[in-house]
Amino acid sequence: MHQHRHCVTMSTGISLCIWVFLLYSCSSGAWGELALDCCLKVSHTEIPARIVRGFQRQVRGSGCDISAVVFITKKNLNLCAPPGTPWVENLINNLEKEYKKCQQVKFKRGRCKSLRM
Repeated sequence: MHQHRHCVTMSTGISLCIWVFLLYSCSSGAWGELALDCCLKVSHTEIPARIVRGFQRQVRGSGCDISAVVFITKKNLNLCAPPGTPWVENLINNLEKEYKKCQQVKFKRGRCKSLRM
């Protein structure tokens, strides 16, 4: 009888370990999908238009601590800039105009192929 109790305790322990492992694996996978790539600070150095192929806006409170404009370069680098500054707004306006022109030619011209919004 003592041996039977040992087997029950051991199988319960193994089951518990398996459940803990599965629970940890599932929860860390779910949290991994929620991770955001946020700008932690912005640079006030002007970014040359010739290296930028797109942008996106980062909004404070939507999972990130600060608001920023994230410019995407031709080399796929994300450069964080302060929203609302004249040079940033000018660059955004130029990109939006260029994007509209590229839509008209169905993105078949040189720079249009890499443009991303």
